[in-house]
Amino acid sequence: MTSTPSGRAAEHKAPSDREAIDEKPASLRRNRDFRLWWGGTMLSAVGDEVTAVALPLMVLLLTGSPLHAGLVGSVESIPPLLLSLPLGMLVDRVSRRLVMITASLLSAASIATVPIAYLMDGLSLPQLYVVAFVNSLAATAYRIADTAALPGITGPHKLGEAASQSETIFGTSALIAPPLAGLMFESMSPAAPFLLDALSFVAIAAAILAIRSRLGPEGTPEPLRWRRELTAGMRITARLPLVRTLTLLTAVGDFLFAGIGLLLIVLAKESGASGFEVGAVFTAAGVGSLLGAALAPRIEAGIGLRAAVVGKHWLTALLFPLLLVDLPGWGIGLVWGAVAFQVAVLNVIQMKYLMSQVHSAQLGRVQGFMTFLSKSSLPLGYALTGFLLDRWGSWGTVLFFEAVLVCLAVYALMGRALRACHVTKSTEGAGTGAPDDQPLPNRRGIER
Repeated sequence: MTSTPSGRAAEHKAPSDREAIDEKPASLRRNRDFRLWWGGTMLSAVGDEVTAVALPLMVLLLTGSPLHAGLVGSVESIPPLLLSLPLGMLVDRVSRRLVMITASLLSAASIATVPIAYLMDGLSLPQLYVVAFVNSLAATAYRIADTAALPGITGPHKLGEAASQSETIFGTSALIAPPLAGLMFESMSPAAPFLLDALSFVAIAAAILAIRSRLGPEGTPEPLRWRRELTAGMRITARLPLVRTLTLLTAVGDFLFAGIGLLLIVLAKESGASGFEVGAVFTAAGVGSLLGAALAPRIEAGIGLRAAVVGKHWLTALLFPLLLVDLPGWGIGLVWGAVAFQVAVLNVIQMKYLMSQVHSAQLGRVQGFMTFLSKSSLPLGYALTGFLLDRWGSWGTVLFFEAVLVCLAVYALMGRALRACHVTKSTEGAGTGAPDDQPLPNRRGIER
């Protein structure tokens, strides 16, 4: 948004008026822009989950081939792995509002081709592959820009609550979207979930367009240096001790638990659990994640950052060996639900301090790096779990996981960054990157 000449003059004459305009409501519930962001992000998360379920179902309906259904999922994993770093660089150089709106409309256009082609009997397998790739690309760009834009909507003092809401959104969508997609596909029409998804992305674009806050980035970008820009997210993360520590703990946890679903299914089946009980295990995990996300700000406020992070890791290390006991299906669900609670707490804390410690002008590149870390760990972690189960069985796999969890707990306890915990009001909302990664200067009245 570009200020009018009269607006610029008013800004120079009365800077306090600009500060009044940028001042955020004390409560996120009364923050109009945050409500719009919340609605757009919820629709985006639900839409992504609906597409993730509906696309393989459509492939199976069209071809009857589980191989092609699996390959569609593989195609969806390509953009986060290959393009998250350049997309993060893009988010720090052009209007984040424009990135989010373009990504939403691109998803809407690509997904809308599926019900149209299906109803006209012209749907083909190559089209579904293209839709999977394009939608995943748009979703990756949207999520990176979405996180980078959030501090501009909430202000620096509500980042913990905003991070909690973000984690809750993705936990809720993971619970409600898959059964919704399956129900619509079977009871209404195979085209129905795609049509609903396409319309939701149009609504997302409208919500983002209606947000009045500056979403950034501010200022004029420096000349593009590809190699330096692509690795900036990693270097900025490495130079912020607290962000580095929390990222390491989260990344190793993501890698370790990438194949946890497979391990839980094996353990449940070995205990004689029914299919319903196996499903209940994952429902318990979803409920635990939602509770952890909702309570994370209160937990940190009540016991402090270090106690919350260290306590999470030691509680997880203490709970996980219970899976070695011959538990019924519901018992496995309770244990994993409690672990999922702890994982959600750490995710909220990590996101909060990422947004508060990294300068707004660098958030896109850092979030792109975080996306790359998270997505690249999934196939490797899943393969490791399968390998361990094949070689050592469920007991050996649980013991291996436990050894890693204890190492993480010791690192959290002994890590310097958490012991120092130098998180002060003066550092909130501004990064402390090294000289060659200095944030771009803020320039009032200009939003790119």
